[in-house]
Amino acid sequence: MKEFRKELLDLVPYTPGEQPSSTSQIIKLNTNENPYSPSPNCAKALNEIMALGLLRKYPNPSSDSLRESIAKIYGISKDNILVTNGSDEAIRLLFTGILGNQSTIASPDPTYSAYPVFADTTMEDYRFVKVPLLKDFHFDWQSLLASKADLVAFANPNAPTSLLEAKEQVIDFVEKFPGFVLCDEAYIDFAEPGSSCIQDACSKSNLFVSRTFSKSYALAGLRVGFLVGTKENISILHKLKDSYNVGMLDQAIAKAAIEDIGYFNQITSQILITRKRLSQSLMQLGCEVVVSSTNFLFVKPPSSHKAKDWFEKLKNNGIFIRYFGSGVSADYIRITIGTDDESDSVLKAIQKFLEK
Repeated sequence: MKEFRKELLDLVPYTPGEQPSSTSQIIKLNTNENPYSPSPNCAKALNEIMALGLLRKYPNPSSDSLRESIAKIYGISKDNILVTNGSDEAIRLLFTGILGNQSTIASPDPTYSAYPVFADTTMEDYRFVKVPLLKDFHFDWQSLLASKADLVAFANPNAPTSLLEAKEQVIDFVEKFPGFVLCDEAYIDFAEPGSSCIQDACSKSNLFVSRTFSKSYALAGLRVGFLVGTKENISILHKLKDSYNVGMLDQAIAKAAIEDIGYFNQITSQILITRKRLSQSLMQLGCEVVVSSTNFLFVKPPSSHKAKDWFEKLKNNGIFIRYFGSGVSADYIRITIGTDDESDSVLKAIQKFLEK
């Protein structure tokens, strides 16, 4: 009898945040989506392709035009860029290219919870080392260095804690660490300017930086991301990608979004304003709020209240947030930054919890 591989049968898939139906009256603040529409230029790019009847043709296999736009924005070469089906594909390709039997991967704990799943999908006999965060929620760089892993992967700013590790510390670690390093910058556009390691990844042979269009460009409904590394490293990983891994519409819409710098700055600035206001208001209500460099807040309710209870009560009030329920995350809830009206709804609901 034919059977699938045992590694596949034992694999536990990643569980994304709950996705209510599009018709439900839910305030959805659980998956760090952008509360604003993408650039109006995205619709123009879509309409142009439809008007010309181009969908009957295959897309550019290397996303050349999009890579050129990304390269121009960051002052790098398009040969340093691999465009992928979301940043998840970029990470999966990297893990596949590095991890083999008896390999070791290390990550801070917690960080993006999909890393172990991506490692499992290689179906190799690897070892995963989770390095607990320091008491202040920052990375334990010394322990990560001591892991002697083949690959260290982390999100910066980190999820779910929302904290940013200084660029100088990241680069210092990369220069000391003999293995590969993935710096996942899904949320970097909400951090202090100059925090990205993209340009460093073009010259450091062991560093990769992944990015996504899902968060700051409000394109989570598409699946577009990219990976940056040295030209040599990117050319090697290019062998692993599907021939046409990113569709024509996805390429064109992402290109329109990244080129509309004015609109990008406008919606990003509004998110940062709302983030500050919501953070201050929650602290005034007695919550502990981690200093955020992302489009979400990591919030600990007052000592007499439980994070899990708040998660369930908010859900009963039609407000979806995220609760992870293990380790240091068990005492915290994660709230995506929505519109001002959505933030007010969260605050009103929490005020009612505190009055009881």
